[in-house]
Order: sequence, then C-alpha cells, then structure tokens
Amino acid sequence: MKITLYHVCLPMKFTFQTAKGRLKERETIIIEAEDKGYSGFGECVSFTRPFYTAESLEKSWRALQSSEQSSEQSSEFDGCPMAQAGLENALLDLHYKKLGQNTIRAFFPNETFQTQIPRGVVLGDLPIPDLLQQIEELAVAGVKRIKLKLSPRDAQSRVKAATIAFPELDFAADANRSFTSSAELLSLDQYGLLCLEEPFANLSSYKDLPKLCTPLCFDESVQSLADLKKLQQLGIIDQLNIKIGRLGGLQATKQIIDYCRANGIGFWIGSMVESGISKILHVQLAALQDNVMAGDLSDSAHYFEEDLIRPIIKFEQGWMAVPTDPGLGVAVDEAAIERYTVRKLTLL
Repeated sequence: MKITLYHVCLPMKFTFQTAKGRLKERETIIIEAEDKGYSGFGECVSFTRPFYTAESLEKSWRALQSSEQSSEQSSEFDGCPMAQAGLENALLDLHYKKLGQNTIRAFFPNETFQTQIPRGVVLGDLPIPDLLQQIEELAVAGVKRIKLKLSPRDAQSRVKAATIAFPELDFAADANRSFTSSAELLSLDQYGLLCLEEPFANLSSYKDLPKLCTPLCFDESVQSLADLKKLQQLGIIDQLNIKIGRLGGLQATKQIIDYCRANGIGFWIGSMVESGISKILHVQLAALQDNVMAGDLSDSAHYFEEDLIRPIIKFEQGWMAVPTDPGLGVAVDEAAIERYTVRKLTLL
C-alpha cells in the first residue's frame, strides 16, 4: 500500500470571520491510500493556526508523516484526532470501494436514512446590515435554518435583528467560547434559538448558570467519548455538534452517536469549512433520521470556486439528494487536488 499526503490550499470566495479567527483561504491535507488499482481518499481538517483546537496543520502533517499507515490509535496520533480521522477515512474509502459498499451505510447497518437532507448555513461575524442581506438571499434560496457566529461585542443585537426580521426561519448560534459572563448568555434566551453552541471557554463558568430555555450545544470541548461523558455527568450538555475530524474518525464518531442516543443527548452534523472529501461524509451522516436539526452543510460553491469532488455538494431549493455510491459516495477530482497542492509527500 502507498500513502500520499497533499497539502492543498483552496482559495475562499470570502473571508470567514468568527470570534476566534479569520479564514481567507482553506489549507488542508488530503490523504490518498492506494492498493491493487484502487485509491481511497480522506481529509485532515486541522487549521494552519490552532484557534479551534490545539491541533495545527503542521502538527497533523508531522503525525501523518510518522504514522505506520494504520487507522489504529497509536502514539503518533496523540493530540491529533484530525490527522487520525483523515487517514482512517482514506483507508475506509479504499476498503469499501473494493467491497462495492458505501462507507456510511456500512457503518450504520439496519438504519433508515433520509434520501435527501435540508441545507443549513453558517454565517460569520458580519456587520448586521450585511448579515440581514445574506439571510434574505438564503431564505429566497430555500434555506430554513441558519447558524449565526457571535461575539460578546454585539451578540444580542445580532440575534435580535435576525429573529425579528425573519421570524419564519430557525436560528442557532455559536459563540466559539468567547462569552465571559452568564449575563451574555441569558440575554439570548428570549429569542427561541435552536441551540447556543460553546458559549464559555471554561467548564467552571457553567457552574452557577440558571436553567435556560435554549439548549446548550458543545463542539470543540468534545474531542473524545471521555469528554462527552464528563459533560453529561456534569448535566450541562443538551446537544452535540458532530464532526468526524474533531472526534478522531468515523469509528469514534459512531461510538459517540451511540452514546448520545443512549443518554438523551441530541446530535446534529457540523462542518469545518472543509473540502467535499470530508464534508460529503457529513452530508451522509446528516441523513440519519434522529438528527435534531439541519447540519452546517451548504453548497461547495458557497465557500469555494472549485471543490475536490464530483459532483459537488449542491442544494436545490434548500434540499440535496444523499449519495450512496461505494466508499465516499462521490468521485474525487484528482486533477483538482494536484492543481491546489503546495506540498506533497509519498509514504511507502
């Protein structure tokens, strides 16, 4: 078997702004596993600067470079769940292509999947007039659920403006651990948000928080099943944002979904402003019947001039048919990978 790493740089159509960072281009690592005429692909979705978790792209690259071409947990991947997930996904894509089976359907046998999923959009920390204009355009395109990136600077004004202007839409919010007081969170509890994601950086900040109407959702605080169990034992988690990369791969993700189901924790599917090689797996996970809301899943063309899969991710009037072909479910555009590659390494 041969493993090849591609450090690619995808230009973005706009600057994506959150409380913790800005993205003008998406650098990511594509992993190709080749064996007996087949190729499998995965994506390591860490960022160049570790503003989301402690795993950076360079740290991931080093872990993948020193890995032993195995999806098993090993010391090389300590602190690098995204690197492990990218390699595991490439090996799983290879394996299930050989078998002629879809990876997600094989991991979740005997489940009833939706044949299409609704579009969910994340809007960055934009000036409020620009935010309202984008929401209006998305509503015309059939989008019913939008997640707003918040910062303490104007969180309440932003949520109030959106919910008053578009009462027919569903809104969620994500503070990216930027809030510092319960008052900031309580000020949002009147607006009927589907959830508020990661308000505080420290778990101690939740200790004296009054009971809220708004469900509390966690994302970057949960990088393992042990993290999830801790939050569940503390009684502060209502929902979990599922991202395969953050959780260390599809095997770990399935364990965590099973735990959510067994313990009454709602789950839904997130995204990492990633290429279609990773996002298409999330599209398929969003077709599980018990997702509590639409995921952070939008058109490839919303973010990039060109994606790395064919067909690209595309919603028509707010809905997308879920692919079920072998492996990833779609074809990978190898020529596009080569065009955007800035560094390449082959591991024999």
